[in-house]
Amino acid sequence: MRLSVAMIVKNEAAALGHGLASIRGLWDELVVLDTGSTDGTPDLARSFGARVEAFAWVDDFAAARNAGLALCTGDWVLVLDADEAVDPADHARLRAACGEGGPAAYRLPIRNYLRSGAFVGKDGAARRNDARYAEGSGSSHFYLQKAVRLFRNLGVPVYRGRVHELVEPYFEEQGLPMADLEATIHHFGKLDMARDRSKQAAYFRLALAEAAARPGDLQLQYNVIQEGLLVEAWAEVLRAAECFRDRAPRAPMLVWLGGGLALQGLGRYEESLPWFASILAQKPGSAAALGARAESLWRLGRIPEAQEDYLAALEAEPGYTLPFLKLASLLEETPDLAGARGVLEAGLDQNPRDATLWEALVGLAAKYRDPRVARDALDALRAVPDGGKTVWHQIVVHALRGAGDEANAAAILEQGLKAFPGDPELRALLRPEAGPP
Repeated sequence: MRLSVAMIVKNEAAALGHGLASIRGLWDELVVLDTGSTDGTPDLARSFGARVEAFAWVDDFAAARNAGLALCTGDWVLVLDADEAVDPADHARLRAACGEGGPAAYRLPIRNYLRSGAFVGKDGAARRNDARYAEGSGSSHFYLQKAVRLFRNLGVPVYRGRVHELVEPYFEEQGLPMADLEATIHHFGKLDMARDRSKQAAYFRLALAEAAARPGDLQLQYNVIQEGLLVEAWAEVLRAAECFRDRAPRAPMLVWLGGGLALQGLGRYEESLPWFASILAQKPGSAAALGARAESLWRLGRIPEAQEDYLAALEAEPGYTLPFLKLASLLEETPDLAGARGVLEAGLDQNPRDATLWEALVGLAAKYRDPRVARDALDALRAVPDGGKTVWHQIVVHALRGAGDEANAAAILEQGLKAFPGDPELRALLRPEAGPP
């Protein structure tokens, strides 16, 4: 059985090389459909042996995916994005799945790597990274989802959806069997949240237009919720969540969570509570729902209940770090600065590489002129060397120079300029006589 790998790309030169290197020796055919790159992406793909073809973008991811599939000649197709990779440990498992008999398609786990556990995906809250793969081992957390990415090449268009394109509906309608396969896809796009957010407005526009054209399709309403939450389009998310709930009362978790978060965003905290209660009725230990309900209770002035929910969320899923951050903010507001610091330290005990928790701890110390701020910043740099957006480096450099330790100050400054090349605030700390490190 021959295996084709199919990708659609645009201006992905910075990420694509890693992904293509990770699948060397896995494929029999590599097909890359380029939708208008101007950064050398096509040439990079060709250097890895890819067949590269151009495709005029038509605001439709399914159309692009199907055009790429039409170029594939393998018996099986593995679909990847430019910012994804496959660990060599799973190559043999993927090849073995491409047999004559058995399922027509496989759902693969996708690890979406994060710099912080303060994130909820459509299938649940972020998890601490168990580092069982070399791929992604440098990230503190990921959120897990499953999707069909490996399937028989049927020679017909199988993808549907202008955004969040899927093949599952086609295989279900045709009665073709699907199964789970423990061969992980590693996704790194969420590590650069600024770049990721820049894409979301376009994705949300596509999701909204498609749902408006077919309002009865609940999958399309789900897409609006998923994308709308990322761009904080609260009114549209609420409408989609209400539409889904009214037609399918046993809606997925993200529908109920999205409706409640949208009501929070609109300042309607009391109305949000039943939405979170619906999740907790089915899953009492849902940290995402407990933390979200705590936020509403806090804003309603019901502080003891909010604290109780936050603590329950921390106990239920200590790898989900948003409740640590929120509870610390609540305690700071009380004010209970020692309690706020204690919560952040407890979060870091559980999640020692969480960049957002470190930012909160250093920020709290700096805000209230805590003498521990320099030590906190140094500990943060040891845990997350490229974190802090240069602030941690600046704090430590000033503290070391104040203590007369010029050698270690220079070493921290050098580390900062490697992580943030050319940063003007770091460069301003260079000693004229020393020159650039």
